[in-house]
Amino acid sequence: MASEKQYLSLYEQQKTLICAGSCAPMNNRREEAAALLTEKGLPTAKTERYKYTDVEAAFAPDFGLNLKRIPLEIDPYETYRCTIEHLGAWNYYVVNDTVAPASHDSAALPQGIIVDSLVNVAAKRPELLEKFYHQAAGKSYDGVTALNTLLAQDGLLIYIPSGVEAERAVQIVNVSASTIDFMSNRRVLIVLEENAKATVLFCDHALEGRHYLTTEVVEVFAEQGAELDMYAVEETDFVNTRFCNVYIEQASKSKVTYCNMTLHNGVSRNTVNVRLNGEQAEVNTYGAVVADGKERVDNNLLIDHVGEGCTSDMLYKYVLDDNAVGAFAGKVLVEPGAQHTQSQQTNDNLCVSQHARAFAQPMLEIYADDVKCNHGSTVGKLDANALFYMQQRGVPEKEASLLLQHAFINDVLQRIKMETLRDRLSYLIEQRFRGNSIHCKGCRMVDYCRK
Repeated sequence: MASEKQYLSLYEQQKTLICAGSCAPMNNRREEAAALLTEKGLPTAKTERYKYTDVEAAFAPDFGLNLKRIPLEIDPYETYRCTIEHLGAWNYYVVNDTVAPASHDSAALPQGIIVDSLVNVAAKRPELLEKFYHQAAGKSYDGVTALNTLLAQDGLLIYIPSGVEAERAVQIVNVSASTIDFMSNRRVLIVLEENAKATVLFCDHALEGRHYLTTEVVEVFAEQGAELDMYAVEETDFVNTRFCNVYIEQASKSKVTYCNMTLHNGVSRNTVNVRLNGEQAEVNTYGAVVADGKERVDNNLLIDHVGEGCTSDMLYKYVLDDNAVGAFAGKVLVEPGAQHTQSQQTNDNLCVSQHARAFAQPMLEIYADDVKCNHGSTVGKLDANALFYMQQRGVPEKEASLLLQHAFINDVLQRIKMETLRDRLSYLIEQRFRGNSIHCKGCRMVDYCRK
């Protein structure tokens, strides 16, 4: 494939500049990534996990990059401001792939909690990065992850020490903003030590007018007894292309919930790899997609049950209109010795338009004999009987359709523990179905985009 060659060539030509703007733990992984990318290349249509996403088309254009690490000229907290009323989170911004300095409200974190750029952490606590950086993602032979590892120069660390419960959520606002077509390579490392607890929210936005390509690799380490609730909400633009690869490693009795909501996008590919290494670990993966126009969303999940007595629950729902395309592939792998595994996998797709397309591939691969595993998938249209019933009782057809679509997504919304976030997403989804702007109410980015 020609695409990886241009990035490998860029790396060879700008290696000194790339490394100078980064840190040793990240630089030490680049040659390994280059070798993997040279050998394996970027995924093609023949790559099973990527057969519904055209990677070549996504990476072929020539994008600008900030290899010189030019600092931000604006204050993103004032310029963009993405907040959810009454959330009360510690708020951080990443503009393209530059981590903005913490606000005054978030600068002094309690009890040893760290939320800081990887470059800053490498200068203060290098042992954290040396122990965890690329340890989960490095087990993957994914070409997009290799490209990200090759080019990413900074990222964000969220670290919760042993026994500490973060009393507020950590909100990370990712903003794509440029005067040229731009490529960002983001990296996130989340570490919860033994019995630590935290909630993390990612919000992705893209300013209109330019084509953005984003790769993001998120590594999560939940040690024994740790609990993490992680939410990701994408509200980008129809010319935005985003690849997000999430790697989660869980020790015994840890519990992770990961919820991914795609409300507006161009082309989105989300890969989630979870390894339940310790006994009685639990993971819950939920997601919802609302897509229309020519939007494409591809969610691909692998839950690997290694330890005994672990539990996994997977629920993804899609509402597709116009010419939108949705793809879902979920695989539960039960390793030998992972007895007493309990796993549930559900994917439901609603095609509002006759031109919308949904591809579903739920899978089970089991090598243990004492397990309880179920999986299922549906693809269908709006219930004509339900529409007729509601119209007979005075509900207009358009409103009846909206109510049915919202009820369809509601199963996912009800699993969101943060009430303020759940209410906001419910409102945004309703507005989305009504064809209104789906930007958060009161978000300063709305006005900024219209300038």
